[in-house]
Amino acid sequence: MNVFLSRFAKNSRSTVLHGLRKAADGMGYQNIPLEGVPWDRIGASEIVQLVQQWRGTVSGASIRIYIFAVRGVIESCVKHHLVDPSQFEPIRVIRVPKPIGRDGLGRYIDEKDRRQILRSCDTDERQLLAKRDKAMLSILFGSGLHRAEATQLEIQDIDLTEATFTIIARGHRSVEKYLAAWSIAPLREWIRELAGQGITSGPLLRRISKGGRPLSKLSPNGLWRALGQRCIYAGVRTIKPHDARQTLGADLISQHGLMTAKLALGHSDVMTTTTYAVTSREEMKSTFRHKFI
Repeated sequence: MNVFLSRFAKNSRSTVLHGLRKAADGMGYQNIPLEGVPWDRIGASEIVQLVQQWRGTVSGASIRIYIFAVRGVIESCVKHHLVDPSQFEPIRVIRVPKPIGRDGLGRYIDEKDRRQILRSCDTDERQLLAKRDKAMLSILFGSGLHRAEATQLEIQDIDLTEATFTIIARGHRSVEKYLAAWSIAPLREWIRELAGQGITSGPLLRRISKGGRPLSKLSPNGLWRALGQRCIYAGVRTIKPHDARQTLGADLISQHGLMTAKLALGHSDVMTTTTYAVTSREEMKSTFRHKFI
């Protein structure tokens, strides 16, 4: 650590020391001198959790300084053969995401509201509209697609047997996505309904006429309105399309870890995935308190 600090002038050294102190405190080393912190045992997962802990309470610029300080010490450990280079590589590529407002992130929807809005489709006398809406909810909450991606999804791109589908992502790449098990039945029922009306290809999510007939592709704004109207009918607080993605991401992180959530959501950087986590302060404290025991 001292070798790393020797590179800086007095004022800069104070800034770096402050960053190291913040990181050490965040990992449960509040009463331990910085020289006593086991920097050589810190990996990418610890840094990711630190960033998650700081987001919303610490500015992005300060987070970057703190991560720079920790990364510098660990890199110094590599140079002095205290840390294997393979341990440092995941740390080196970590980027701190740009600040994102809570509105941009979306809201976590609890299970009670999710079940209530799905049940409303089962009791709705507008049968075709209800089946369409249940398929829409299955895509949003069951795969985490953005609303623009959801409205581009076509019937022939879905494989319900494998619970997968393909979309065209940025760069015109074909990407395989996955469906939650519970979403298969509503999607199968909707596709069967469309097939009964002679529609076996083309857009999955469609506008519904006042007379109850499937029409052309539902637009992204149309999906937004359809979801809002479904919330009103179900008697739940307004849910936005990105709330579904936020909810799936948070559940995947909680149950299967960051890397699974990163792949499912299609993020290029795991730091972006951390913004989807819903973790209490007490859970964070407990995680770090027992990390090195």
